[in-house]
Amino acid sequence: MINLKMIEKKGRLDRLLEIINSVMAGIGALMVIFMMLAISYSVLTRYLWNRPIAWIVEVSSYLMLYITFLGAAWLLRRDGHVEIDLFTSRLSSKRIALFKSATSVAGALVGFVLTWKGTLVTLDYFTRGVITMGILNTPQFLLMAIIPIGGFLLMIEFILRIIRFSRIGFRKGNHSTERR
Repeated sequence: MINLKMIEKKGRLDRLLEIINSVMAGIGALMVIFMMLAISYSVLTRYLWNRPIAWIVEVSSYLMLYITFLGAAWLLRRDGHVEIDLFTSRLSSKRIALFKSATSVAGALVGFVLTWKGTLVTLDYFTRGVITMGILNTPQFLLMAIIPIGGFLLMIEFILRIIRFSRIGFRKGNHSTERR
C-alpha cells in the first residue's frame, strides 16, 4: 500500500485544501446528524400522535445531495473511495502509483464536468428563478449550487493525486518495485 503522507511534505495549497475539505466534511456530518434527529422525531410524532412532519422528507432529500458533495473531496484525500484491486494486487508499488495517476486523470475530468455543467445549470436556474415544486418551494439554484463547489474541490484533489502518484511512479530506482 502506498502511503502518501510519508512521501511528501504538505505545501500551503495542500494545507488550505485540507482545511476547506475538513470544514465541508464537518458541515456534511452535522447535516447527517440533523437528518437523523429530524427523521427520528418525525417518525416519533407520526407513531405517537399520527402527525408526521411533512417538510422533513423534502429537506432530507436535499441534504443527501449536499452531504455527498460536501464530503467527496475529503474522502478522496483520505483514499477512502471504493477501490477494486483485482488487477492491481499483483502490481509493484510504482505501477500501482502510475495506474492511480491515470485513473485520477479520469476523476479530474469528471470533477471538471461537474464544475462546468453544474455552474451553468445553477446560473440558469438562478436567472430563470426556477422553484422546486414541493412543500417548501425552494429555489432550485440553492440545491444545485453545491454541485459545482463539490465538483471543483474534487477536481483539485484529483489533480493533486495525479501529481503525487506520478512522482512515485516515475521515481528512479527500484526501491518500490516489490510486489504488494
